[in-house]
Amino acid sequence: MDREIKSNAITVANVPNTDRISRLNELFFVEFKCSPSFFVKVPGRVNIIGEHIDYCGYPVLPMAIEQDILIAARVINESKIYLRNVDTKYTKYDINITNNSEDIEIKPDTNGKPFWYNYVLCGIKGALEYLNKDNINGVQFLFHGNIPPASGLSSSSALVSASCLAFIYAQNEIPNKTEIASLCAKSERYVGTQGGGMDQAIAFLAEKYNAQYITFKPLNAAPVALPEDAVFVVAHSLAEMNKAATNDYNRRVIECRLAAKIIAILEGISCDNNIITLSEVQIKLAKSLEEMVNLVKKHIPNEIYTKQDICKILNVNQEKMENLYLTANTKSLQEFKLKQRALHVYEEAKRVEDFRNACGQSENGFANTLNGNISQNGKNTNNTLNVLGKLMSESHESLKTLYECSHENLDRIVDISKELGVHCRLTGAGWGGCTVALCPKDKVQEYTDTIIEKFYVNYCRIDKTKAKQYVFVTIPSHGAMIYKY
Repeated sequence: MDREIKSNAITVANVPNTDRISRLNELFFVEFKCSPSFFVKVPGRVNIIGEHIDYCGYPVLPMAIEQDILIAARVINESKIYLRNVDTKYTKYDINITNNSEDIEIKPDTNGKPFWYNYVLCGIKGALEYLNKDNINGVQFLFHGNIPPASGLSSSSALVSASCLAFIYAQNEIPNKTEIASLCAKSERYVGTQGGGMDQAIAFLAEKYNAQYITFKPLNAAPVALPEDAVFVVAHSLAEMNKAATNDYNRRVIECRLAAKIIAILEGISCDNNIITLSEVQIKLAKSLEEMVNLVKKHIPNEIYTKQDICKILNVNQEKMENLYLTANTKSLQEFKLKQRALHVYEEAKRVEDFRNACGQSENGFANTLNGNISQNGKNTNNTLNVLGKLMSESHESLKTLYECSHENLDRIVDISKELGVHCRLTGAGWGGCTVALCPKDKVQEYTDTIIEKFYVNYCRIDKTKAKQYVFVTIPSHGAMIYKY
C-alpha cells in the first residue's frame, strides 16, 4: 500500500565532497572573497501523468529528477541581497532588503518576460511573509542550475523554491516540507503564473526511488513504487516555453474555472462569487469522474463560448466577470474553449487514478529492485508496463487535442516513440519543453539512439554528439536538501 511521507522535516546534512560543490565554492570565493556558509539543493521534476489538473484540485503523479538548482549561500551583516549565477548570461542583481515583503517589486522586461532573478525575488518575497520578523539578515547567493530552462522540468519553480528555503534558513529558521511547499506555490504567483502547486510539492516531498501521489487541500504525498522494469527517458523538444511570458497557461486556468462555475450553477450549486474548481464541483455533486464527463457534455456542449455567452449563463456583466474570474493577462480574451478543457481534466484525473492502481503495492516496485529484493514475475511486469504506457499515450493525445498545449516537436518525438512501441507524452505545461517516455529496460539503448538519429540529427539538424545532451534516463530522486558545514 502507499505510505505516508516518512518525515515532514527537510533533510539537513553535511556538505558533500563533490566536484560540483568544490567548483561552486571556488566561484563563490572569486565573486565574494569569502566562502559560503551553507548550500541548498532543490530538484526539478518530471510529471509522469496528471497534466494541467493540479490547479483544478486533482491529484498528480510526478517524480523528482537528479537535475537541480544548487545555491551557495552566506549570511552577511548588511541589509542587502546579492544574486549571482554561475552562468554569466544571467545578469548580476543586488537589492536592499527590509522586513517588509511589499518592498520587493517584481518587474518583467519590456517584452513582459521575467528576468531570471524575478523567480528568486518571488521566493524571497514569500519568505519575508512567512518570517514576519523585525531583524532580517542580508545574504549572498550564487546559483548553479543544471535543469534545462523552459523545458517543462520545473526549473523556474525549483528556482523559486530553492531561493525561498535558502533565505528562510539564512534567518535561522526552517519550515517543514508541506509548509514551505504551500508557501512556494503561493510565492510563484508573484511572477504571474497561476500554478496549482504540483511543482513545489514534489520539490519538497519527493523520496528517492519512488514517484509521489500528491493530493491538495490538505497537501500530502504518498510514495508510489514504479514497476521494476520501468525506465523513464526524458527528451527535450528544443522548443522553449516560459509560462509567465504568455497568457497560454493562465488562459487554460481560467477556462477551467469558468467551466466549473457553469456546471455548478446549472446543477444548482450555490457558490456565490467564489472561484470553484472542477474537483470541488465533483465533490459537491458526489459524482464519479465518468459522471462528471457526462455533465460536461450536457451543460457545456458548444465548442466555443464568447464572453457574452458566459456572462449570460453566469448572470453577470462583463466587468464583474473579468474581475472575478480572469487574470490581468487574460482580460482581453473574447472566446473560450470550456468543454474541451473540462473533458481533459476529468479524464486525466481518471488516468492518474488508473495509473496509481496499476502500479500496485509500493513494496513490489522499483525501490526494492535497487535494494536487491526479489523481482516480480516478468509477464506481470510487462502487462503493467503496457497498461501504464497506454495511459501515458492517452494523456498526450488529450493534451494535444483537448487542451491544445502540445507542439509539433513534441508530437514528432511521440510519433517516433510509437514506431518503436514505446509510450511517450509531453511533460510539464507543454507548448514546448520535454517528453517523458516509459521504456522497458531492454529497449533503452535502441530508443535513445533512435530519438537522437531521427529527431535531433535528421529533423533538427543537430550534431549527434551535441544531441546526446538533450536525452537522458532518469530515476526518482530525493527532495530539497540543506547542506551545512
